[in-house]
Amino acid sequence: MKPEIQAWLADGRRNLSEHYRTELHESLSNPSRDYWTYVFEDHAEAAIARVSDLLNESEVLADRCMVLGGKTPRRVKFRGGRKYAYQFVHTVLTATLASYEDVVRHTCHNRNCIRPDHLISGTRADNYQDERQRIYLGR
Repeated sequence: MKPEIQAWLADGRRNLSEHYRTELHESLSNPSRDYWTYVFEDHAEAAIARVSDLLNESEVLADRCMVLGGKTPRRVKFRGGRKYAYQFVHTVLTATLASYEDVVRHTCHNRNCIRPDHLISGTRADNYQDERQRIYLGR
């Protein structure tokens, strides 16, 4: 396993170990956040193992993007949920309780990329602005 991947997984384990429910947890409950709470609290190590498999399976492109085979982003099934691979990788490694309004943005503008340092959290408005900027810059 590459040292870079080991470092991302170590950060992910630390983030997951620091996960806790705040006093607002129940009032902000929705199916998406409940799913991620279940994953973080009951299946953290299995989730990290799945992320490890995805990262190690990926192909590194010239622009350092890490992609899985296929023309469209791969979906990952895990403990009753089905997420895009990039969403799964980012959400598990950052231990972010993502809701439906939250999106994972690609700083590389490659939707197939699962490289953790190319992924950031944001809103749909942020994602729309990213797309406008990408088009403006001709990428």
